Formats: sequence, C-alpha cells, structure tokens
Amino acid sequence: MDAVDRSAALEAEGHRLITAAMVDPEAAVPTCPGWTAGDLLGHVAGVWEFLRQVVSSASLDPPDFGTLALPPDDPDDRAGFAAERLDLLVPVLAAVDPSRPVWTWVGERTMAFWPRRAHLETVVHRVDAELAADDRTPVDPAVAIDGVEELFTVLRAGRRDGLPSGSFHLHQTDGDGEFMLDVIDGEVAVSREHAKGDAALRAGGEDLLLVVWGRRSLDGLEFFGDREVAGQWIALAS
Repeated sequence: MDAVDRSAALEAEGHRLITAAMVDPEAAVPTCPGWTAGDLLGHVAGVWEFLRQVVSSASLDPPDFGTLALPPDDPDDRAGFAAERLDLLVPVLAAVDPSRPVWTWVGERTMAFWPRRAHLETVVHRVDAELAADDRTPVDPAVAIDGVEELFTVLRAGRRDGLPSGSFHLHQTDGDGEFMLDVIDGEVAVSREHAKGDAALRAGGEDLLLVVWGRRSLDGLEFFGDREVAGQWIALAS
C-alpha cells in the first residue's frame, strides 16, 4: 500500500473507531484495562495530532510534546476533536514523499514509516473500541499480517532487553504470512520461513495480529509447543 492507500484506509478505520467509541463512552475497554471507550478515543485523537505534527514539520528532531492539543473532557466534544484530528492528518499523510528523512523512534527514519504506523495503530485501536461496543468487524487478513510484520520487523527489530527464552513460529492460514521469531546473538531476529519453533501458532491473519498485540488469548487456536515461550513473545510485542 502506498501513502495514498494507507491514508484512505486510515480514514475509514478512524471513523469506525470514533463511531464505536461513542456507542457508550463510559464502557470499559476489555483489551485496555482501566480505560473507558472515551479514554481510548482521547488517546487515539492525541496520537493523530502527534502524527500530524511530526509529518508536517518534517523535522529530524523529536516533537515537543508540550505543544500538542489536548482532547476535551466532554465525550461529544471529544468525538468532534478526534474527527477533526483525523481529517487534518489524512491529507498530510497522503502527500508524503516516502523517501524524505524525518524523525522516527525506530526503523528506517523516513516518511514511509508514518502512513503505515498510523494505519496499523488505528486498526488495533479500532478493534479495542469495537470490543467495548460489543460490535466487532473483521480485520482484512492482508492488513492484519502487515501489522504482525511491522511489529516484529520494525517496532521490535533488534530488541536486546527482556528477550524470550525460545523461538516462536507464526503461520497464517488465510494468506502467505509466515514468520520465525528467534533470539540470535542477543537480539530479536525475524525470518520469513517455515521452520520448527519452541512454540508455534497457526491462525488467520486477524487472530495472529490480535494475539501478538495482546488483544486475544491463544485459547481456541491451533497452538503447539511451549506456552511460556509464546507468552514471552506476546509480552515482548504488546
């Protein structure tokens, strides 16, 4: 997906998220303990504002968090604030030059990082909001496995602390996503291959995404091997 496609997908996912969060802003979010749907909406609105400032500035330095607009307390006003933040962000992301250098906290440190990060972050939180509203819609398998890949090859790549004690194989059953997660030379290493791990999970892309982001358990899925090792990878990821 290019920046334009990512931005269009972000827009659709974002408005779904807002709608779900406003079903009952006081509803507990089961996948974000301690948060209500209104809290989740405020968090995501803040993320969208942060992303807009980072991309708009095209700076190589981290943003000044003190300049970020804060979401209002009233739920109705918060929904409007979130929609405004999203509507401001979408065209900014759609217009990026993917090769242009920009600050990121990890990865390739070019503009290509941000449309993907914004889209996939919003997908996961859209699931959170819909779980709070008890009205789930599926995540496209290709988008879901992209989220798994980003998590381990970008966000956690090269991690050297709190490392798992074994390997974890992930196999997508509704697409061609396949990953071997291992610790090599003291850091996280990811290969795209079919191999035997200390733990293994076969599932559709959506379930793989939700498991590694800590949004669902392994219960009911085709799992093999050491659950403790799998739990260590999930804890590292989420």
